[in-house]
Amino acid sequence: MPLDINLSALYRIQGQEPGEMPGVLAVHPPKTAARGREQDRLIVYLLLAGNAAVSTSEYRKLAEVVADVFYQTPRAVTSALRAAADSLNKTLLDRNMSTSGRGQYTLAWMVLAVLRESQCIFSINGPMHAYWFGADGSRHTFEPSISGKGLGSSQAVNIHYAQADLAANDLLLFCGRLPNAWSTPLESTQSSSFEAMRRRLTSLTTEDLNAVLIQTVAGNGSINFFKTGTDTTPQVDEPPEPLPESQPAPDSNSELPAIQESESTPEAHLLQPSAYSIPPQKEEALPISKPAADPLAHLPHKTAPREFPASIPRAKPQPTEEGNAEREVSAPPAPAVEQTPKIETPSEPREPSPQAKQAAKAIVNVMQGVRHGSATLGERIRNFLPRLLPASESPDAPSVSPGALMGFLAILIPLIVVTIAVVVYMRYGRNEQYDVYYNQALQLKTQALALTNPVEQRIAWENVLLNVERAEAHNVTSDTIALREEAQANLDSLLGIVRMQFNPAFGSKPGIDISRMAATENDIYMLNAANGEILRALPSGNGGFELDRTFDCKPGVNNNAGPLVDILALPITNIYGASVLGIDAVGNLVYCRPGGTPQTGLLPAPDTNWSRITSFILDAGNLYVLDAPARAVWVYPGKEAAFVDRPYFFFGQQTPSQDVIDFLVSGDEMYLLHADGRISRCNFSRVNASASKCEDPLNRINPFPAYADMDLFAAAHFTQIIFAAPPDPSILLLDSEGQNVMRFAPRTLELQNQFQPKTGSGNPVPRAPAAAVAVSPDHVLYLAVDGQVYFAVNMP
Repeated sequence: MPLDINLSALYRIQGQEPGEMPGVLAVHPPKTAARGREQDRLIVYLLLAGNAAVSTSEYRKLAEVVADVFYQTPRAVTSALRAAADSLNKTLLDRNMSTSGRGQYTLAWMVLAVLRESQCIFSINGPMHAYWFGADGSRHTFEPSISGKGLGSSQAVNIHYAQADLAANDLLLFCGRLPNAWSTPLESTQSSSFEAMRRRLTSLTTEDLNAVLIQTVAGNGSINFFKTGTDTTPQVDEPPEPLPESQPAPDSNSELPAIQESESTPEAHLLQPSAYSIPPQKEEALPISKPAADPLAHLPHKTAPREFPASIPRAKPQPTEEGNAEREVSAPPAPAVEQTPKIETPSEPREPSPQAKQAAKAIVNVMQGVRHGSATLGERIRNFLPRLLPASESPDAPSVSPGALMGFLAILIPLIVVTIAVVVYMRYGRNEQYDVYYNQALQLKTQALALTNPVEQRIAWENVLLNVERAEAHNVTSDTIALREEAQANLDSLLGIVRMQFNPAFGSKPGIDISRMAATENDIYMLNAANGEILRALPSGNGGFELDRTFDCKPGVNNNAGPLVDILALPITNIYGASVLGIDAVGNLVYCRPGGTPQTGLLPAPDTNWSRITSFILDAGNLYVLDAPARAVWVYPGKEAAFVDRPYFFFGQQTPSQDVIDFLVSGDEMYLLHADGRISRCNFSRVNASASKCEDPLNRINPFPAYADMDLFAAAHFTQIIFAAPPDPSILLLDSEGQNVMRFAPRTLELQNQFQPKTGSGNPVPRAPAAAVAVSPDHVLYLAVDGQVYFAVNMP
C-alpha cells in the first residue's frame, strides 16, 4: 500500500510564524518522467545562504528546475539525485562568478527525498541535519565532512546519500540550522504523533526556525501540506489525474498543475530566511507545481559529473549586511568634552560648472555649423569629384550616378558629426565627471585625517576609496593612483592588514583542483582533489616553479590506497626516505619521494574501527588522525615516521561535535576548527586521560578598535587552520572567500595581523575563493586560487 505524505513547515522568523515557508516543494512524477522515475515522489527542501538578494520567483524557479532535472534523468535514483544537484550547483556557480566583482554570492543547502512505496532515499548537500523516528528507534544523519559546505562554491559537488525504510506513522525531520534547544531532546525522542512532535519542537525554543517535518501514513500516495497552527487531520488527496488527450502537454516555460493540498498550503513561496542576511522579499504566493516537460534541453548531452573525493568543507558563515555598496556614514555620539567632525556622505554629482555649460554650448554651435556647412560641402563635392574621374575626358566612359554620390554623402556626413561629438564629450564631459568624484575624494580625505575615532576613520577612508574608484571609471591619472595608495595604506593600518606581493608559481595555470598543500624549503606538494594524487613542484630558473613530471605518488597504482584526503611534509629523518605522506579515508598511508615509487603502510584500526578519516597531523613524532564523523582523534606513537602500535584516544569525558573540518596539535593542546567557523581547544592529561577536557567555543580577541561596530570573525569563511613555524610560532586561519590569512597568538587567540594580496593592477591573484594555504619553514606563504598557486616571500 503506498504511503501518504503529511508535510509541515516549522518556520519562524523574527518571532513570527508564517505558514508559507520558502524552499519547500513536493511533487508527483509527471507523465513525461524518464525511465525509472515513474513511481518516485520527490520532496525538495532548499535553503539559500549568502549576501545576494534572491527574489521569490527566482527562489521558486531554482527548486522547480531541481525537480525537473531529477524527473528527466533516467536509470538509478542516485544518478538522478546527483544530476539535480549538479544542475543547481552549475547555476549558482555561474551566478556567483558573475557577481564576484561586487562581493555577492549565494550558496544552497539542499535535501532531496525520494519516496518509492515504503522506501525513502535522500541526498544531502551542505551541513543539513536529517532525523528519522520510527517504532523501532531513531537515527540522526549529519555528515558535514561528506555533504560539504553547499552548492555554488566550486565545481566539486559533495553529496551524502542515506536511506530509510518507512512504515505508517514514521516521522522525518530535515533541518538546515539546528537550534541548540533541539539537540538533546531529538537524540532521545521516539516516534510520536505528527501534531505532538510539531508542537514540542516549536515550543522548545524562541529562536528562528527553518525545518520540515514529514509523516507517512497509510493511504493512496497523496501529498498533504499543513500550516503551523492548522488542523493536522490528514486530508487524503488523490494523485493528479492525467491530462486529457485533447489538452496539450505543458512546455518547459508553462505553469504546471498544482498538487492537491490541505487548508492553507505552504506553497513554494520562497522568502529568504533572515538567518542568512538576505532581506525578505514580499511577493504573492505561487501555486505548487509539477515539474516541467523537458528541463534538460539546455544541458550538454553525454556528460557526467566529475567524481571528486570528499574534501573538508565548512558551512557558510552569516554574511554581514554591508555588502560592497556605498555605506552611509554617520558618526557615533561624541563625548560632551569633544566635538568630533562629522563625515559627509558623498553626494551625487553637482550642477554643471560654468565651464561645462560653455562646453555644451560649444557642442551645439559645432553641430549647427556642421549642418549648415554640409549642404555647401556636398554641392562642392558634387562639382569637384567628376573632374577627378576619367569620365570627364572620355565621352564614351560611364558617368558618375548622382544617386550613388548622394548615398555616399549621406553616410560620410553623419560620421563626421558623430566623431566630432564624441571627441568633445571625451575631452569635456568625462573630465567633468572625473573632477566631481576626485574632488569629493579629496574632501573625504581631509575629513578622515581630522577624525580621531577609529571606526569613523575606517568608514571615511573606505568612502575615499569608493570615490577614487568612481573617478577612475572616467579617467586614471597619477593623482588618483597616489590617492588610492594613500587611502589603502591608512585603511590597512587601522585594520591590521599586511599587504603582500604574490606571484604565480607556474607560468601557465596547470588547472589542478587543489584541496591541500604542504611546503618544504624548496618544494611544494599539492593534493589533486579530482583523483587524490599528490603532485610535486620544484623551483625553476625563472623565479617560479615547475611540475615534476617524474614524481610518482598515485593511490591505487601498485598499492591498495584509495583517493588521498590529506597530506603533510615529512622530516628527512624517516626510515622510508620519503618527503611527503598521504592518507586515505580508511587509514592507508602512502609514502612518496622524488625519483622513487610510492610505499604504503596501514594504520592499525582503533577498537571502534574507522568511520571516515578526514585529516591528520604530525607532532613530535606522533601521528594524530581525525575521524570527524566518529567524533574521535586517535594518536599513533611513532618513530621515524613508522606507526605500527595501536592508537590511544585523545579525548576524555568530552568529545568534539561531528562538524570538525580541520585541526592542529601543539604539545598537549589541540585546536579544532568547526564548520560554522568557531574554534575549540582540548587539553590532554597525561596523568589521567579521562580528565582531558575541552573548551568550546574558544573566544577570539580582536584588538583593533576600527572593528568596534562589526564582527570580523563572523563575516569570515574559515576553511583551514595551520601552525606557522618558529621563531614566531602562531596559528593561521584561512578565510577562503576573502583570500585572507589571519594570524593569532597560540594560547590567547588574539588577532595579530592579516595577510592579504596587494591591491591594484600589480595583483595577479584573481577574485576567487582560496582553496588551500601552506607556509614553508623559510616563511614563504602559498595560496591556491582557481587552479593556480601563488606565493609571497618574506612573510613577517
